[in-house]
Amino acid sequence: MVNVIKQLVSQEVVNQRSYGKGNTIQYITPHQTGNMGIGANAQMHANLQSNLNARQASWHYQVDDRMAIQSFEDNVMCWAAGDGRGPGNTASIHIEMCINADGDYEQTINNGAALVKMLMDKYGLDRSRIKQHHDWSGKNCPAQLRAGYKGITWEDFLNKVDGVQEEENFGSPSPGSNQPKPKPVENGNSIVDYLNAQGIDSSFKNRAILAKQYGMNNYQGTAAQNIALLEKIKKGVPKKPQTAPKANLNVDGKWGKSTTRALQKALGTPVDGIISNQPKNSVTNAFYDGTIHFASGKQGSPMVKALQRLIGANPDGFMGPQTVRALQIYLGTVADGVLSRPSLVVKEMQRRLNAGTFVK
Repeated sequence: MVNVIKQLVSQEVVNQRSYGKGNTIQYITPHQTGNMGIGANAQMHANLQSNLNARQASWHYQVDDRMAIQSFEDNVMCWAAGDGRGPGNTASIHIEMCINADGDYEQTINNGAALVKMLMDKYGLDRSRIKQHHDWSGKNCPAQLRAGYKGITWEDFLNKVDGVQEEENFGSPSPGSNQPKPKPVENGNSIVDYLNAQGIDSSFKNRAILAKQYGMNNYQGTAAQNIALLEKIKKGVPKKPQTAPKANLNVDGKWGKSTTRALQKALGTPVDGIISNQPKNSVTNAFYDGTIHFASGKQGSPMVKALQRLIGANPDGFMGPQTVRALQIYLGTVADGVLSRPSLVVKEMQRRLNAGTFVK
């Protein structure tokens, strides 16, 4: 589910950064912002549009890993396709998906797919009506999806759109729209609506905690996971928490195969003592005992992804200074992003793995 918030621009901005109303809404065009800067999220891009974008450009929605924000009404002809008064600008709704370094890229893609699906259902469009910016003007956009960044291709994105459950509640139609409002549900088929009705925190963070309590691993907030979790919550029988496995590590601050195996057991990922598909950098060069498998693959390590989700780092599967810093913060050691040989943060991790308290 993606939360859609309205932050509509002023009429002055509509006048200066669009062709005005008249969009016939025959297509939906997902873009990617091209801005990987920290903080370049949906709110920043919405504010950019509200304050009259310095560029001669505009788009209807911006999406990140937490929300979607609408800046222009759907029937406005935004300047996003680069084809002048062609169908890209005059007959398509445009969605910018953020790629900020401090965001969860995959979750942003999931939210973008959910928003596309909502608009398809609202306007009676099929998959053939989803276009790339490249289709309108030849621009390499959405660049990351076209390049298969982090293993997610354009075809994967379209498949995600196909997989979105129609029962999810994506917000209300635009004011003045003659489209019917989504049929209300009794506390819903929307997990957020249900939790809110029960007075329970419905944030993604708390849903992830609930998912773990109900025996669901690797919760990412997808529509299918939300429906499955809601069913479990309604049954009211949480999975009994298992005793965390305790390790018997030598607390020496050296991260080798034995520490990796203990961590894999604690995180519930395959146990082989190998951290796969890692780049060579200052962090991975500090590991011991051949636990790092160096490769240039795009997928990274399942164990590292699970670790990153636990500690609040970007779950890209690759060990680097940002992940080490997040681990240091999680364990309360000096947060400098450096993995020393030996390392204080590894010592603390080994202690907690031995005590069975690493996974909170």
